Amino acid sequence: MYKYQDIKLKFDRRLRDSLKDIYGIGFQRASYICDFLGFGSSYNINLLNKYYYELIVSIFKFYYILEERLRNIILQRLTYFFDIRLISGIRLSKGLPVRGQRTHSNRQNPRNLKPFLVKKEKEDKKILKKKDKIQKLKKNVNIKKNK
Repeated sequence: MYKYQDIKLKFDRRLRDSLKDIYGIGFQRASYICDFLGFGSSYNINLLNKYYYELIVSIFKFYYILEERLRNIILQRLTYFFDIRLISGIRLSKGLPVRGQRTHSNRQNPRNLKPFLVKKEKEDKKILKKKDKIQKLKKNVNIKKNK
């Protein structure tokens, strides 16, 4: 069984379909990599040898941003939108579509992005409140010690 970072690539599928399980690799990129290496469209992953697997991993490492790095970049970009108060950031925080899509039937994507960011902001606010309470308690203790 082949494993890329934490993802186990399944043996009972085509190579292109198995590569799609990696976050950041869709069908188009998987097809491009398979065509570049000369694999057919029906090439099964259990026919893959160690050399080609290492070659695919090195292509991922040097030419693509995948998995955690990609998630961090997306998160940084969204928090940047919130920080500078762009319209797209405001619409995302409200759970609305950003690029002029319909709101009646097409609202799923912004909903997926919103809860993660709102939870993070709430956690940050809670941490700040706790720090403020601790500082107030320290001031009260210092005042009582001085008296």
